[in-house]
Amino acid sequence: MRNVSVRISDGRIEEIGALHPIPKDDVIDCQHRLLIPGLVNTHTHLAMTLFRGYADDLELRDWLEKKIWPLEKKLSGKMCHDGALLASLEMTRTGTTCLADMYFHMEDVAKAVDRSGLRGFLSYGIIDPRDESGREHERNNTLALLKHIASMNSPRIKFMVGPHAPYTCGEEILLWSRELAEKEDALIHIHIAETRGEQVSFEKDKKQRVVDYLDKIGFLYDGVLAAHSVWLTKSEVTLLGKRGVRVAHCPVSNMKLAGGGVAPLPEMWESGVSVGLGTDGPASNNSLDMFDTMKICALIHKSYRWDPTIANAQRVFDMATIDGAKCLDMEKEIGSVEVGKRADLALLNLKDPNLIPIHAKETVVSDLVYSANGSNVDTTIVDGKALMLHRKPTLLDPETIAESVSRSVSQLISS
Repeated sequence: MRNVSVRISDGRIEEIGALHPIPKDDVIDCQHRLLIPGLVNTHTHLAMTLFRGYADDLELRDWLEKKIWPLEKKLSGKMCHDGALLASLEMTRTGTTCLADMYFHMEDVAKAVDRSGLRGFLSYGIIDPRDESGREHERNNTLALLKHIASMNSPRIKFMVGPHAPYTCGEEILLWSRELAEKEDALIHIHIAETRGEQVSFEKDKKQRVVDYLDKIGFLYDGVLAAHSVWLTKSEVTLLGKRGVRVAHCPVSNMKLAGGGVAPLPEMWESGVSVGLGTDGPASNNSLDMFDTMKICALIHKSYRWDPTIANAQRVFDMATIDGAKCLDMEKEIGSVEVGKRADLALLNLKDPNLIPIHAKETVVSDLVYSANGSNVDTTIVDGKALMLHRKPTLLDPETIAESVSRSVSQLISS
């Protein structure tokens, strides 16, 4: 629609149409701007901005064991806070308004996300050491995050339970995670079937595939958000749909880490699985730009299936907006521009060279997926508040964040 205005009141969209300002209105000039729902990143690791570019072009096992895990042992809460602030700034600048994060020192991450004004679903990444004292430590860290988020009393910050993966968490922790999630009416955030090696290992050790194992122990249900979900058979996909499991598809990191294969996206849609898009962490992407992720998602599935109609622009844009909202049980609140919904929005500048020309309203979504990038975002709004206005952040100071991150990285690498 052209020449249309949106009135926001108390953080919600109140009216859409040919509106005229009234004296109490604060007016944002949106001439030559395109209004879209704020983008939803369903899987990331914010504080891993600290590792951006540190361990590129390595096999996954070497990447983890020789580079990432040794550094993660040195992380402090202050470091994770700095890294999460940087990630939040990048997301604000590229039109993402809502995110699902899993990592460590999550109380500090929660403070950073809250300070940024973004909407966040946060989980502590549980790594099961397979001994009771270790399990108790991981359970306590999860419960500490739950308590901390409750004490924040922020409607934008939500708790999730985060067992890292079936290969890093035993049955006891997995089932404890489900019990806690159901008790607290929270979602579970977990990595599933990211690589072929994970499936091979399960078939060897458990005599069954990952999804079948998780279902057998009673873990799968409609509160699970499964990141990656690449190496799946059609029967596993059908089972995910039957159980109501949601999926966070992360095509860029899957390609960069060379896990092999492509997630069975069309089969997921056929089975009724809600699928959102995620960037994954900045160490394995290395960007948090959801426009980049949308384009790669569309292209990889077209190439892999030899079908240019697979993962069309509208379907992929939905994955980054309303379908991502569905993955987080937020589709009644965000994910589309509708009266009554929270005002989580982004404005793109249509005068940017890469967005010229737009031939007709029928091509707009195609332009968003194939032509746009995060630098086209002019203004980012969450709950009716401008977190970036005409490309100037309003809550975060880029120079201060850059200096803090530089100090944290220097301390991390030299220690």
